[in-house]
Amino acid sequence: VLANAVVLRDIMGSSSLLAIPMVLAQMTAPTSAATAVSSTKEMYSYWCTAERSEKPLCKHHALIAKMTATTDPEQRKALATEVKSLYTQAKTMSAGGGPGSVNPFAKDYADMKIAYCATSPAGAKTLCSTAASRFSPSGSSGSVTSSTSQAMEWFCAKESSELASKDSICKRASLLKQMRDATTTPDAKKDLLKQLKEHPAPAYGTTQAIYADFCKIKTNGELPLCTSLRRTAESKKMASWYCASSEEAKQGLWCRRSELVAKLSKLPFTDSSKAEERKAISAQLSSMMKPTPGGGPSPSKQMSDEISKAKKSYCEMHAELKGTYCASPNPP
Repeated sequence: VLANAVVLRDIMGSSSLLAIPMVLAQMTAPTSAATAVSSTKEMYSYWCTAERSEKPLCKHHALIAKMTATTDPEQRKALATEVKSLYTQAKTMSAGGGPGSVNPFAKDYADMKIAYCATSPAGAKTLCSTAASRFSPSGSSGSVTSSTSQAMEWFCAKESSELASKDSICKRASLLKQMRDATTTPDAKKDLLKQLKEHPAPAYGTTQAIYADFCKIKTNGELPLCTSLRRTAESKKMASWYCASSEEAKQGLWCRRSELVAKLSKLPFTDSSKAEERKAISAQLSSMMKPTPGGGPSPSKQMSDEISKAKKSYCEMHAELKGTYCASPNPP
């Protein structure tokens, strides 16, 4: 059960992306490599046009840029409130509990990255050679948090950066490190929380770019942060392959639920005209996870079994993954 939970978390952590083909895995990457952070700046400029300005990813990026540009405390406070409101709206995309919650930031990021990398941009090899999806940690959360902190410490120790927002990003990383310190008193944590409101999380793509640059360093390749990134990408390839492999697989609970999640992710949560459609799909997703009549296997158990079967078949076809993605335990 534990092994299946790990696989489930790998795949479903960003389940809104299950229906997105892994285009980047088959794409010829650009021949030269700038840092992923540098390429991400260009990617946002390419993607966040006026017609996409209200999409969660672009709106968040614009708000963070405004916060970086101003020193007015009141303006920063107002912008921080807008950022918080955007996060609250994003939570409304969550569907029915259990596996299958939709992350609009992840969906927008994947769409942006696939479109940008399809143009074979010069110098974007590092950015475009990584997965098009959200980074979704699996395994030990403590070990992933530790290597995520290492990535931020590495980034903040660099003498220069292409990011105007570096100071705010690093200030936030420092505050979070103090929050995690066991010696920090409750009163000190209250003060740290106030300061954190002045330094909200960086733009979604920026964080992914920092991780990508950190993980391309050979000595970091086996850290939990970097292995989870690779494993998540492979899990999505496996899911896409399995649900298209046969009619039986397609009609299984896991694939049917994934298809609904993909439909839900395509409905902008800021578009009130789609509210009823989102509500109907969310109700279907919730219904799928209700206890089985007559006391049969629970929906979670059914999905876990399907994922186990899919992974076993996929790994039998891909011997080259024996020491990586397929190395994690897989129950009989």
